[in-house]
Amino acid sequence: MARTPEELALDLSRASLHSLEQSENQLREKATAVLAAASVVVPVAALAVGHGPAGVAIPFGGAAVAYVLCVRECGAALFPQGVRTGLLGGDLLRATKESGADLSGMQEAAATYLDDGYKHNDAILETAAKCIGRAIVLLSIEVLALVVALVVILVS
Repeated sequence: MARTPEELALDLSRASLHSLEQSENQLREKATAVLAAASVVVPVAALAVGHGPAGVAIPFGGAAVAYVLCVRECGAALFPQGVRTGLLGGDLLRATKESGADLSGMQEAAATYLDDGYKHNDAILETAAKCIGRAIVLLSIEVLALVVALVVILVS
């Protein structure tokens, strides 16, 4: 239990960063799942192109393009750029000693720094979430193209 406003602010900042880490892990799990589902195009296309009619190449080409774009979006979500990972205690200690701050000043500075990091990372994770949304749309396009290609194979 926090005994001072600075301790409470620091505890809240830590909790916010922990929540952000959980969100990042969930986004990575989703991106991985979408990527795994999208990977169905490669073996299905190889089978159909080898045994299907020439007309099947068009929907499989569309599926392949959707697959490549889906992989790109999932990659962007899996490896976000510019995420700040935390606060180095030694750097904080050095800065507060140089400024002559006390413990409450250190806690206040740490809370402010962590809050800024949270805001910075939240914007990056929001972009990653949009990438996953686009990847899901591309996966849907890929699946629809595969269905069209399979119908073409069955009809011919």
